[in-house]
Amino acid sequence: MRQITKDEPSYFTTAKSKVKLPKVKGAWEDEHISKIRAQLRSDMLLEEQNLLCAYCEKEIDDNAKNSNIDHFKTRNLFPELTLEYSNLLVSCNTDDRCSNFKDKHIKNREEYEHIVNPAFANPNDFFDYLPTGEIIAKNEKGQFTIDIFNLKDESLTQCRLQIVKSLQHLDDLSLDEIYEVFPDYHSFIENIHPKLKES
Repeated sequence: MRQITKDEPSYFTTAKSKVKLPKVKGAWEDEHISKIRAQLRSDMLLEEQNLLCAYCEKEIDDNAKNSNIDHFKTRNLFPELTLEYSNLLVSCNTDDRCSNFKDKHIKNREEYEHIVNPAFANPNDFFDYLPTGEIIAKNEKGQFTIDIFNLKDESLTQCRLQIVKSLQHLDDLSLDEIYEVFPDYHSFIENIHPKLKES
């Protein structure tokens, strides 16, 4: 997970100003929002998230089969935030992690106080990584976040481990060059690359 800088596009501001009941869960299905949802997902992915899932950082595209606009604070518990742009992040559609996993396991509004929101906090303050590909928590909030998004999923750990194995042979590349080779898991690479150079 890496920090995301949100910048609300004017077309979204215009569309939500036309919604009659903007602070209810159903506002997301309003015709003015429905018309721009695909463009919004695409723009958020490209402009704010570098084509990475907001939570696991797996590379995704804007196809609705592969990604969704997640209401970080779910509409079921926070209907008043349905059209709050800072509450919208693009997630992968993997069933057993990220937004789908969070939405199945979150129980109440209070639990959100224990989840790192990458639009408001720097995830590096909450997570660290090991050369084995594992993500570890620096504190309780980090641990709750790892659990609620299932960021210790074995498939993620294995993908990160494969990057470590490759990076051991690419120690002369800059971070930007590494990102060209490995488009996913930027925070993991930023964290682990200096550790590998030291060893």
